[in-house]
Amino acid sequence: MFTCKKIYKTGLLLKECAEIIRKYSWGIDYPVDPLEELKKSEYIIGCFDGNNIIGLGAVSYNASPDEIDNGLPWFCCAVVLPEYRKQGIYNTLYEKRLEYIKNKKEKFILTCTDNPLVERFLLKNKWVLYRKTKDESSDICKVFKLNIQ
Repeated sequence: MFTCKKIYKTGLLLKECAEIIRKYSWGIDYPVDPLEELKKSEYIIGCFDGNNIIGLGAVSYNASPDEIDNGLPWFCCAVVLPEYRKQGIYNTLYEKRLEYIKNKKEKFILTCTDNPLVERFLLKNKWVLYRKTKDESSDICKVFKLNIQ
């Protein structure tokens, strides 16, 4: 059974999370340091198999790829290790972050992706395309918005 818990922004676990993002999501050559992005996050939730981190997601107010919407709430840095995918872990991390945003009484949340799988997940969960922009590597990405009821 998997467990989820808050990840604090100190220690080796945060570095391990950054390496998971680099290796399984953003790629080695992405121009942003995932450790620095995690340090800027307000909330990080991790999913564990025993003591091993198998997935994580974060909420930040400084995750706008073009900095236009910095200061607004963002879902960022969500990734699950390949061997643990298709087991509902991404959904759990999504729900935990959404619960956090609702508890903060935010009216909406933003996220950005160029991944078609993530885009389908967002649209299925009532997110709408908010705008298009370029990410830090100058690739086109889509910014989505979810209004919180």
